[in-house]
Amino acid sequence: LAQACVPRTGKAVRLQRRRCTFTMARRVPDYDEEARKLFALLNLSPTGAASAESSRLHGYNNLDPIWKHPTTGARVFIGNSTASGQRDILSSNGITHVVNCTSDMPNTFEGRDPSITYFRFDIYRFMRVLDLRTHQGVLEFFTPVFNWIDEAVAGGHSVLVHCLAGAHRAGTTGVAYSMHAANLDHRTAIAACKTCRPVVDPIGDLTMLLAQLHAARQSAKASGP
Repeated sequence: LAQACVPRTGKAVRLQRRRCTFTMARRVPDYDEEARKLFALLNLSPTGAASAESSRLHGYNNLDPIWKHPTTGARVFIGNSTASGQRDILSSNGITHVVNCTSDMPNTFEGRDPSITYFRFDIYRFMRVLDLRTHQGVLEFFTPVFNWIDEAVAGGHSVLVHCLAGAHRAGTTGVAYSMHAANLDHRTAIAACKTCRPVVDPIGDLTMLLAQLHAARQSAKASGP
């Protein structure tokens, strides 16, 4: 690693060291492990399924609404894998569209139930495709999932945004969407979503990702249509 990161001369040395320092500082966290730590903290089963006790003591539910369309009434929820995998939970909340914020969790009803539509938004990708020292590319990173949710809720279809716990990956995506839909800055959006779902927690670089999304949105507004 040291040989790969330290070239031999002058300006190239300084440039390569900066790049290596940035790359090593952004090691990809294990969000599944972070979710399991949360489950243990809340005395939940390893699946993370909510219970009456977890709801009463910790405000932890399988899913929680964070935004409602002003005309159609369709809602956007942040939730966990239990919510995404139980047809009765989806049906009772009018959810027909699901955003999967992981790279590996299955789209449970894909190919089995045509009434459920999926969008895979692997938020891990930001670690590979974005440089969070700038807002360059951040708005473009989120725009496809924003557009997909916009179209769903405009048509009256409620949306579940999920990961394993509905805290880090889905929590960050839900916060980002609330910034977009309600025109909020990232700090206000985090606070609002945590009020709706207390376990929402954009850990590590996820908070910086949201800050750079705010900067990108402000830049786009300043540039005009």
